[in-house]
Amino acid sequence: MTAVRGRRRIPPVAFEETHAREVAGEPWRREPVLGPVKRAFHEALRRLPVGFGPRLGHALAPVVQHLERRRLFARRLAWTLARLHPRAPLTAAEHTAAVRRWWQGTGAIMAEYATIERLREAGRLEVVDPHGTLAGLPADAPVVFACVHLGPFELCFESVLNTFGREAVGTWQPEPSPTSNRILHDLRARYGLYVFPPGQRSARHLHKMVVGEGFDAILFVDEVRERQIHLPAFGRPLPERGNASVAIKLALKTGAPVVPIHVLRSGAARYRVHVGAPLDFQREGAPDSAMMAGIAALDRHFEPIIRQNLDQWYMLKEVRLPDFDPAKV
Repeated sequence: MTAVRGRRRIPPVAFEETHAREVAGEPWRREPVLGPVKRAFHEALRRLPVGFGPRLGHALAPVVQHLERRRLFARRLAWTLARLHPRAPLTAAEHTAAVRRWWQGTGAIMAEYATIERLREAGRLEVVDPHGTLAGLPADAPVVFACVHLGPFELCFESVLNTFGREAVGTWQPEPSPTSNRILHDLRARYGLYVFPPGQRSARHLHKMVVGEGFDAILFVDEVRERQIHLPAFGRPLPERGNASVAIKLALKTGAPVVPIHVLRSGAARYRVHVGAPLDFQREGAPDSAMMAGIAALDRHFEPIIRQNLDQWYMLKEVRLPDFDPAKV
């Protein structure tokens, strides 16, 4: 099968398959009130200048931080940031500033979804590709793009399709809010992305389209699984399941290169998509050994990048290191 890059193919799956399943009777008690507010806020930001939303999210972050300050996740993320920071131990002032930047960045993320489609044309997006990786990608075979939740991470999806010009599908983890999920579904429909929620059906779609049809795969390897982030490992055992293993298995099955990418804010409403060199790992030998070699390569690549940018890493709030004691923070 030869993929025709430059003419976007439509995956042989109905787009509704990408929608998060809504479970009847789920207690979304605040959704009747908050849902319309979220939708109106998103639609308003879509029509305002691209710099307005991130600045608004940045400005409102201190209020949210204050309201959430006593919650367990807020105390845990502050402790984890201090533990993982590359310049640890931080002074009290440095730690306070770093935690504040995390909340500001997270506030900006919520608003940036409304601007994703317009950033490239607005000149706010730069691609950093020091190894010339994009020029060397195969035109007639799949690529596995491995991503992490840095900066406005939705740009990983949008950039692969509309900046790199690739034909790609992937997976995503739905939000607890059905309104948020519908906003994301509509957004991705506008810029042409097929990403599937977790489940066996998703796995079948991904295998069919990547292995059978030659589409690229886009997978976030720092996803939440079993209430925990397993990659980067930060000294813990490497995960044997999850998106990292799916990414490596697809690469081994198809011979695809594994290309790491991530997004960082470079200024006020300005962003850089960083493209790494294809990961080098031992593909020969027993399948389990090759898979673990690939997962180790992902861990080696992304851990130092995330440590250097903890204040832009959305998933910091989900890391549960084994020696965290909530009674002491």
